Amino acid sequence: MMSEEIVAQDVNSDAPARKSPRCVQGIVVSDSMAKTLVVKTERLVQHAKYRKYIRKHTKYYAHDEASEATVGDLVELEMCRPLSKLKRWNLKRIVRMAPRDDTPTPQEMVTEVVEDGDA
Repeated sequence: MMSEEIVAQDVNSDAPARKSPRCVQGIVVSDSMAKTLVVKTERLVQHAKYRKYIRKHTKYYAHDEASEATVGDLVELEMCRPLSKLKRWNLKRIVRMAPRDDTPTPQEMVTEVVEDGDA
């Protein structure tokens, strides 16, 4: 009887909801390592004495399982357990992709259409 009450209390207890992992956004500065990205984030900090805003940056090493992000992409990272000596972040999503080498930019596509129209 006593154990039933304890089990009932455990099931009905209002356990605090699990916090969502911390997320940061930044620009990929290196993708030369296997399944690893180096992401740089910038922030503005006010100088204590002079009150001028200073731009500071932090580099994060993130795990990219599919190696889908490349240099110049704006990505979102989420905190995870330590994966290696430096990696504590996972790639969550690519917010904005940088232009790729093999795909033409929108400006190049417009010039191609104009040139084809003249011919």
